[in-house]
Amino acid sequence: MRKLLLASAAMLGGTMALVSVASAQAPAQSQYPYTAGTPFGLQNPSAVNNVGMAPVPAIQNGYFGTATPGVTPMAPGNMTVRLYGRLAVYAGAATDSGRNNTGVTTAAGTAPTAQNTKLSNYGMFEYARLYPSFDAMAANGLKYGAFLEIRQDQAAPPGGGANGSISGSNKARAGLYFRRETGYFGTDALGYLRFGSTDQPTSLMLTGNFENFNDGGWNGDVPGLFSSNTVPLWPFEDVGALYSTTKVVYMSPKFFDLLDFGISYEPTTGTQGGGASGPGNCAYGNTTSGQSYTGSGSNPSGCDPASATSVFGESARRKNTVDMVARIRAAMGPVGLAATLGTIQSGRVLYNGAPAGTYRYDNMSVIDAGLQVTFGGLAVGGHVISGRENGQWNLAPKGSVDETAWLLGASYAFGPAIVGASFYTVQSAGSWTPLTVKAVGKTRTEQGLAAGATLNVAPGAHLFLSYLYGTRHQAGVDLLSGTTSAAAGVVRTNNNVKSQGLFIGTMFRW
Repeated sequence: MRKLLLASAAMLGGTMALVSVASAQAPAQSQYPYTAGTPFGLQNPSAVNNVGMAPVPAIQNGYFGTATPGVTPMAPGNMTVRLYGRLAVYAGAATDSGRNNTGVTTAAGTAPTAQNTKLSNYGMFEYARLYPSFDAMAANGLKYGAFLEIRQDQAAPPGGGANGSISGSNKARAGLYFRRETGYFGTDALGYLRFGSTDQPTSLMLTGNFENFNDGGWNGDVPGLFSSNTVPLWPFEDVGALYSTTKVVYMSPKFFDLLDFGISYEPTTGTQGGGASGPGNCAYGNTTSGQSYTGSGSNPSGCDPASATSVFGESARRKNTVDMVARIRAAMGPVGLAATLGTIQSGRVLYNGAPAGTYRYDNMSVIDAGLQVTFGGLAVGGHVISGRENGQWNLAPKGSVDETAWLLGASYAFGPAIVGASFYTVQSAGSWTPLTVKAVGKTRTEQGLAAGATLNVAPGAHLFLSYLYGTRHQAGVDLLSGTTSAAAGVVRTNNNVKSQGLFIGTMFRW
């Protein structure tokens, strides 16, 4: 590992607002900038997460309380429209195995192809997001509303060179798109239904994941300053592979001042897009109209409603996914306790093509648990998942190992600051399939250490410091290029990769 450069220029830095830690309860914090009186947000005692939003009031009966100063409580006939936003700027020094890689293996056993490009060990980037929403109450007490998350599309490379304009802020790079589209209705006594591209219960109640300091650690924004294939997998449920799909979610009220639960149903892996996930855009249903669509990536037929197909890549997608979790929260004198137990179960698109040279996938079946204990400003705990999946919520090939991941962490909040650290490890099948040669390791191991601090400078202005160290390993796989061992030879390059960085930043929220 090359020596980490620490010469980042001094600048305003920051991220999420700090956790207000009650002496008797684990703190609750929202992934989104919702205010009091709304049932949105992560009901999460670990004070999430990768989007760096503010802490929220304690959740009461399935929605946020109404004790926030200056916020009008919800009342019949009262509608509140909001436009929240945030701007984040990051700078840091980083080193990783892909930054100065001298070549990649293009085929098993062949010589690497020379590369003459090296990457700087320092960098900066920024982004902005918008969060329009409204919340209202009907005359009969029914609460309802909607929330949108608008992000920048940065698919085109910035910075000029061979790939683009010197001005990175052009329409090709700065187009906007919806990441979440969520509506809800319900009552405090009966619970709430959420629907659309929205977080499922295992994300809404994620406990013991310790993303409450710096910008979210390995599930934050600053890993974008590393070479992408050196970043260890974030295996837990608060990721786009789960929250960006269309689903319906029920979140219960709190029973006996102790227990609540949630359950969701996701019919396909389709997302928002004006009917793009329906049969109307499916080539199977439009042959007479002359439409043809080959699709790409994990959905080669372009047909989300498919239940069986002869296109093998389509069989890697889950269907009919059920996500459910129960949570207890209790206070015993100065000690606060939060614990969750949940599961994710799914079917899959069946493969009815020729069996030669192919393999099958298993249905998804994962157990999830989390625990966090607080005493004053101190919080300690962890999270664990285990079962049939591979990578970031993909189906596992038959005969592969189960994916298992665990995280341990701690944080301490004092005055306007919070400090913390966490360590996690995940083992999965990675690039192994029943068709790969024996030289490909059956298990991929990835680990991540995060440490940092957040300072609340003033309302809407936050600074942070973040240190990250991560490793990835799988025998017989070039983790930078994705090349796997074959009969022609064993891939011995880049079976182990590392990344390390120190970052500062600032975030403004309104």
